[in-house]
Amino acid sequence: MEEQVQKQKKKYKRKGQRKEVLFKDDEWEVVKRNAERMNLSTTKYIVKMSLNGNSVPQDFFDVAELTRQLSRIGTNINQLARKANTINNIYAEDYERMREEYAHLCLLLKQKISMLRRTAA
Repeated sequence: MEEQVQKQKKKYKRKGQRKEVLFKDDEWEVVKRNAERMNLSTTKYIVKMSLNGNSVPQDFFDVAELTRQLSRIGTNINQLARKANTINNIYAEDYERMREEYAHLCLLLKQKISMLRRTAA
């Protein structure tokens, strides 16, 4: 019987070092919730976070807005190209509207990149 117990211990023995970490109850709840959100066990989550650093969840709503704006600009460019090919001319106000939308998109991109840099640091 003792031999079987030793075999089982060897079977489940992992290579590496076992460390004990003490979490407050509210901290442990956060760890569990974050691990679930990443579809990891709490052990794998703690190891991953210890090795790779803090994972900051990103809000992709801004990215969706940028994509929508970019799509609008692409549509406008196609309309201007069609108009230019049809009448061999484009109107200044069409060009100005497209330039303003482009400037707005650049501003949104700069703001998002700046925010991502702040949260990554």
